[in-house]
Amino acid sequence: AVVSTQSTGNPVKDLSPVFQIHYSSSIFHSYSSMVALIALLILATVPALQSELKILDNPDSYSGPAPCALTCVGVSRWDDVDNKWKTSGLYAGKVYKSIDIAGCNFVSVPVVTMTTASEKAEVCPSVTAYFHKSKSTVRIYSVENTSADKMKMDECNVNWSAFGYNC
Repeated sequence: AVVSTQSTGNPVKDLSPVFQIHYSSSIFHSYSSMVALIALLILATVPALQSELKILDNPDSYSGPAPCALTCVGVSRWDDVDNKWKTSGLYAGKVYKSIDIAGCNFVSVPVVTMTTASEKAEVCPSVTAYFHKSKSTVRIYSVENTSADKMKMDECNVNWSAFGYNC
């Protein structure tokens, strides 16, 4: 450190070089951290802002404007009062249920995928969509033989995704 005198003649220890180095280092570190954080946030949000859903085809061959393409997802629960698992009279050994997708407000028939899942059972039977021509409901059937009681006992939910147009 350099010792100098003020205009009063009293010696004063000059700490400015030490202070400046520490101060500059601290500012640089804070600035670098802030820039890194901002860059990370931008990188994390840009893909979400630029995501695009492209629908190549759908059941009724409707092709809407790109901004109207919509992904809508949900869960049809095993204990849904309005859409219960039921024994099929059409296909022996199979069960079915309807999935309400009306809240998606599709203007054409969407592409729908689904899987079964349970927090209680290790495995629930696979399901498939019965050929549907509805914008608001999808009927699904079990692929394997099972019973409505077994689906209820195992608490088999249906996780679904629908891809279509809302304008």
